[in-house]
Amino acid sequence: MFSTSSTREGAFRLIENDAVEIRELVRASSRTCAERSAGNEFVFVPVDGSSLNLTDDRRTKGTGVVGSRRVGARGFQVMTALAVTPDGTPTGLCGQTWWARTKAAKKRRTGGMDKRPVEQKEIRHWLEVMNQVRDTFSTETGPRPWFQLDRGGDAWPVILDGLDPKHLFTVRATYDRRLQVPGIDNQRAYLRPTLEAQPVLTSYTLEVPASPKRQARSAQIEIRACQVTLDLHVTPKRTTGATLWALLAREAGTTPAGEKPIEWLLLTTSSARTADEAKLVLFGYSQRWRIEEFHRLWKTGACNVEDNQLRDADHILRWATILATVALRLLRLTYLARKAPDIPATVELSAAEIKAIVIARAPKETPRKITIAHAVRWLADLGGYTGYRSSGPPGALTIARGLQRIEILASVLLRRDSDQW
Repeated sequence: MFSTSSTREGAFRLIENDAVEIRELVRASSRTCAERSAGNEFVFVPVDGSSLNLTDDRRTKGTGVVGSRRVGARGFQVMTALAVTPDGTPTGLCGQTWWARTKAAKKRRTGGMDKRPVEQKEIRHWLEVMNQVRDTFSTETGPRPWFQLDRGGDAWPVILDGLDPKHLFTVRATYDRRLQVPGIDNQRAYLRPTLEAQPVLTSYTLEVPASPKRQARSAQIEIRACQVTLDLHVTPKRTTGATLWALLAREAGTTPAGEKPIEWLLLTTSSARTADEAKLVLFGYSQRWRIEEFHRLWKTGACNVEDNQLRDADHILRWATILATVALRLLRLTYLARKAPDIPATVELSAAEIKAIVIARAPKETPRKITIAHAVRWLADLGGYTGYRSSGPPGALTIARGLQRIEILASVLLRRDSDQW
């Protein structure tokens, strides 16, 4: 990545500079994300946690426990939020926070309620990142964030925070929560049976690719939806209501023998009264996969964030934050070429990078207007993309290899154009 001693020295000075605050790096990325997202009515915002597994045998780097304590792995926990436009194109990082698990979790009886205040629970990190996202899109002209959370976000503090009208909110339900029934204090009603009793609102066909756990097939998905009021226990003796929409999307009639039906149980503040509204909720939740792709790029192949050998917590996290923006750039290039292939390459690449791509790739014919699709395809070619029909569109890893190949040439062209010889 840094091919000369001077660039390596510059990189070390940056990540070891205590004046470069990690939260300011996130804010800078968030501002760019907000600018790219402008003009949309809303943006999907996948939020999810992960961990970085780092080498710290002597326990001198300020790391904490990751994974099982019996294994003894060390590293940091991280919660990240990305913005994704309604067509599925990532626009950038819009929230992130870090922490280390330095204390053992207190054991509590099975089924018991954790009586600690929210400020002492890890659930607070979901709330912190959601607040960062609201700040990112707080301008009057900014798009409305629509949070997309997996099962880890199904907790009463997050649900209550999700009711804020300044944003939309969808979370995949973990629990079959008790519901409040209007006018009947003692009648017990629960989320899943209530949804299963609803008529089918709409259905659609989902193409399921083959995987180690599933057979490839055209799955028939039925959607049921209704508005519910959750009976949330905020303390052992106090409950509060949260009114939102619930959706149950479940495979019907196409599940192979030995497999469980595909199913999503979602809670959302977006209306699901009509078939189109329900399908939009499901499509929005499907965009949560973008953060899984981000984690893969960040940790393996393209950025290898866990391979660094830095020795100080601040240095590690500063470098990891910079690499997070790199991973997001790769993900954005990947989807821009698919979702908006005809926009100019200059939207995402510098003039020096475009020149370097053309020189390195040496296409037989260079079009007058180089689009993002041209530039990304040539980068992927440089990175080893075969172009076979079975290969699908270029992926982020081949794009990353292509960018590495043109890095030095682009730097030379930039210096030449700015007369910095």
